Amino acid sequence: MVYSTVVFIFAFLPLILAGYYLLPKVWAKNLFLFFISLLFYFWGGGKFVILLLFVGFASWFFSLLIAKTRFKRLFLIISILAFVSILVYNKYLGFIIDNLIYVGVSGLPSIKTLTTLGVSFFTFQAISYNIDVYRKNNRFERNPAYVMLYIAMFPQLISGPRVRYPQLEQQLKKRNFNFLQFAEGIRRFIIGLGKKVLIANQLSYLVARIIDDDLIVISPLVAWVGMITFAIQIYFDFSGYTDMAIGIGKMIGFDLPENFNFPYISRSITESWRRWHMTLATWIKDYIFSPLAMRLRYWGKAGVFISLVVTFIICGLWHGPTWNFIVWGTIQGLFLGIENLFLLRFLKRISWLALFYALFVNISGMVLFRTLDINHALRLYSTMFSPAINGALGLNAFFTTEHSIILFVGIFFSIPFSLPAKFKTGKTGEIVKVISAILLMVIFLLSVMKIVTETYNPFIYFKF
Repeated sequence: MVYSTVVFIFAFLPLILAGYYLLPKVWAKNLFLFFISLLFYFWGGGKFVILLLFVGFASWFFSLLIAKTRFKRLFLIISILAFVSILVYNKYLGFIIDNLIYVGVSGLPSIKTLTTLGVSFFTFQAISYNIDVYRKNNRFERNPAYVMLYIAMFPQLISGPRVRYPQLEQQLKKRNFNFLQFAEGIRRFIIGLGKKVLIANQLSYLVARIIDDDLIVISPLVAWVGMITFAIQIYFDFSGYTDMAIGIGKMIGFDLPENFNFPYISRSITESWRRWHMTLATWIKDYIFSPLAMRLRYWGKAGVFISLVVTFIICGLWHGPTWNFIVWGTIQGLFLGIENLFLLRFLKRISWLALFYALFVNISGMVLFRTLDINHALRLYSTMFSPAINGALGLNAFFTTEHSIILFVGIFFSIPFSLPAKFKTGKTGEIVKVISAILLMVIFLLSVMKIVTETYNPFIYFKF
């Protein structure tokens, strides 16, 4: 089920909130939330809800073996292998077999893997929980219901933000419910809805026309502006989802971690990963990069470089079973490694140039994110970095006044700004609050109108 649908906004969410707040005790709210989360997943994932239940219980069971036996390391390894095997089978098996056939291995069946909804997220959460128990970063949870709810809780189930058990443990067992938090949840949900419906969805149709139609010839300027448009689209799509997830969490008493901090103002790829999908960046740093760098610590900077490249190849694979993502992850790792070796020190001296450097690398890399395969990516790169061909279509063939305004609004709101202090206090502050409330209502009404009149448009990160 997608947050930005009429069914979710006007049926599922109100029923959840009504049932949730009619229950007096936290344990009853948790039980209700668990079954609602299973229903939410079943709506989109069908029978794979059984896999979700299995992963949740298995994560708790392995944590029991890790915490209560002498074979802690053995059971940790078994648990990681088990969850990685589930991930590989449900997401990567077809890709692996196709590539083995391509290099000449015979006798293998050609299959098309149907990616299980959210499998990358809930298997990674299960792995991180077991690693934390092994490291004693959090104590073993005796009650499996808490761990299973942690894995299945619907606001963060499909695409994050990626939450660790210690961040939710106390909230699962005891949490406060107040009107101000609920109101802030509504505000964040509406902002996220507007990001998704009024900006990301509108730009998605434009990006598709520019990038997906192989029968037209476009100019280099159109290709570059198309990729800039995609950069705005994916940011508002994913940050919009995150805002909605955080908003729903606040409505039911949970504080979920932030996931974005204006990534397009970064002045290096290193900084970019501290601002984009921050919960994933922290996850891969703590559970992949740091252990690998520790093993290669005697290699000095070469060890760090290798660790970064390997980590981001894995990050690329996590995003999807295609060579596009593997190449994208490799490029990200190489730039991070080069920055760590020497480039970061240089970039700090040239602030504005560093900003354009980071934007250039990220927007160029998004070609691999948006295209269907390597050949498609190479064709687009060829257009972007070659002189214009006679007869190539220009911006006027694609951009209407409405598209230009939406793109400008997207770029504007990708940059942080805050009102002066005088607009936050006194009578002026009260007026600003009233105007903000009116704007929220307008955003909500416009979003609903768009949802009703347009076709289904899922979140980009649902496929990961």
